[in-house]
Amino acid sequence: MTPDALLELARQRQAQSDLHAADNFACMVLERDADHGPALLLRAQLAWQRGQVDLAVPLLVQAMQAKPPQALAFWLEAAQLAQRLEQPALSYTAYRHACALAPENVLLWNQLGVQAQAMGDWEQAAHAYQHALVLDEQQAFAHNNYAALLQAQGDYPQALKHFQRCVQLKPDYPIGWRNYGGLLQEVGQFEAALHAYRQACALQADYVEALAGCMYMQLQLADWRELDQQERALRQAMAKAPQARVSPFVLLSLDANPARQLAVARQWSSQFPTQALPTRQPTQRARIRLGYLGGDFFSHATSWLTAGLFAAHRRDAFEVWGYDYGPDDGSALRSRVSAGFDRLVSVSTLSQHALAERIRADEIDILIDLKGWTRATRCDVLAWRPAPVQVHYLAYPGSLGASWCDYLLADHTLIPSGEEQHYQEAIVRLPTCYQINDRARAMASPPSRQAAGLPEQGFVFCCFNQHYKILPGLFDIWMQLLHATPGSVLWLMDMGAGNRTRLCHEAQRRGIGQERLIFAPALPQAEHLARLSLADLVLDTLPYNAHTTASDALWAGVPLLSCQGEGFASRVAASCLHAVGLPELITHSLPEYRAMALQLAQHPTKLQALREKLAHQRLSCALFDTAASVAALEQAYAIMWQRALAGQAAAGFDLPEALS
Repeated sequence: MTPDALLELARQRQAQSDLHAADNFACMVLERDADHGPALLLRAQLAWQRGQVDLAVPLLVQAMQAKPPQALAFWLEAAQLAQRLEQPALSYTAYRHACALAPENVLLWNQLGVQAQAMGDWEQAAHAYQHALVLDEQQAFAHNNYAALLQAQGDYPQALKHFQRCVQLKPDYPIGWRNYGGLLQEVGQFEAALHAYRQACALQADYVEALAGCMYMQLQLADWRELDQQERALRQAMAKAPQARVSPFVLLSLDANPARQLAVARQWSSQFPTQALPTRQPTQRARIRLGYLGGDFFSHATSWLTAGLFAAHRRDAFEVWGYDYGPDDGSALRSRVSAGFDRLVSVSTLSQHALAERIRADEIDILIDLKGWTRATRCDVLAWRPAPVQVHYLAYPGSLGASWCDYLLADHTLIPSGEEQHYQEAIVRLPTCYQINDRARAMASPPSRQAAGLPEQGFVFCCFNQHYKILPGLFDIWMQLLHATPGSVLWLMDMGAGNRTRLCHEAQRRGIGQERLIFAPALPQAEHLARLSLADLVLDTLPYNAHTTASDALWAGVPLLSCQGEGFASRVAASCLHAVGLPELITHSLPEYRAMALQLAQHPTKLQALREKLAHQRLSCALFDTAASVAALEQAYAIMWQRALAGQAAAGFDLPEALS
């Protein structure tokens, strides 16, 4: 029987799900011709079908390196199998052969771009997408994929152009609408993003990612119409599609339960499987080389907190590098942060693979991610394992849910003993509050109430958290406080005319005149802190607490009232209050929160006593002791590094309260 006949029998058995017999026939072909490409490919397919990935990959490599026929079908099968095996480099090679055989096939060029992008070769991906669009400018899928690449490269104007063209050409493409909405969201065009997400949902009612986008945009816009129905629809869709991925950050405003957050984070991080570079063994040297990875080294909340961190590291024990994929806004804060590093490397134009290779080549010992699953993150570069020790800190309040992150920095309030099972990483508890603060943050002279837009008289409740953290039930309580406190006002951040209108309407629905809501425009940080001191009481949000805004209030000398919840994101303000010595301002239920807010508003002497206590302790408390916070971080890093040098796996530990 000829090799071709045997191969046909093998394929027939494969179609009948008789994998063992199919493999036997394929082996008979290879006994006659060890370099028979189609037979090797068939054996690789059979191995994959049996779940033998470790066998399938080398068989596929052998098939592609043997004597494959110059047939399009062979290379397409090889490319598709490589995709199933999550081998983008092999898939790219196969599609490259396919494109050579069918150079006018726009779909093949599009797929070539997808695989190049998956393996981190942005240049080849761009070339493939551009060639596809030269062949057919009306190829919607190529526009979508090219836009995603441009978005990853930070070229938002061009990315928007191509996403828009995608949905113009194929208005019935829900993925295109969702991706378009995601970029509109990233650039702050929330109303347009909501429209795009709704278009995706209209085409596919159970589209989990689009439903989550709709909810998040409604919260950003303070648009609470049908919010309960939207949340039910999202949860039902998530239950029906457990493999669907929703950004963990989007759900923080709705549910801070740590177990559910971990499940969502694990599902989200699964799209970034570990694809490690050659292992770099930890080696002892005079100084531990730290690498801080982030995109917020400019006038951003994270930099307001960390401005004093980088320069304060002991240079006899640590070398401090930064990897920056964000913008340079030319601000004084940017200059100060930059000066704190021994080296700050701009990596915004590097692909994830190239970025990982750069970090590895720089021999970073401990890589500290400062973004997590927040906006415009690139924390998934940790999936390449560019450093022996990898840590998540500060920006995202929870677990990354990924095996490629070793440690999470927290404290005893954020993650009490016994809660470790809700976090993928090994937990390192710092001695007081996990949140670093900059003791040198400047504050201008306070303006008059009139200059700040406040009435001359009356109690000022304040919440400068972003509006996506404000939920209708909490807003109910705030309106009840205004009802019960004649002449009082609620001072909020101004997030645009649409948000002002909607929040005023919600107040009126609850019997409160719109004049009792005051909106504060954006100001430079020193001026912002100065006006904040005019507030009487800052009200926290739940389930997503104030983070940087909590420290802002306390640094400005204003008491902060918080309701401590279940998980990390719901406990940050409580952690800050413990560290500033005001645990009496931590409540544990919304009724208690409402009662204490009302008591403080109606008993000015009690509130004044808290204000005086804060003023007395502000400069001596743990929260604003930058030097002690840096020392704690350094001790944590040193312990992590000693474990790595000893060949020990990451393991959680607590630093002592009285850190010398």
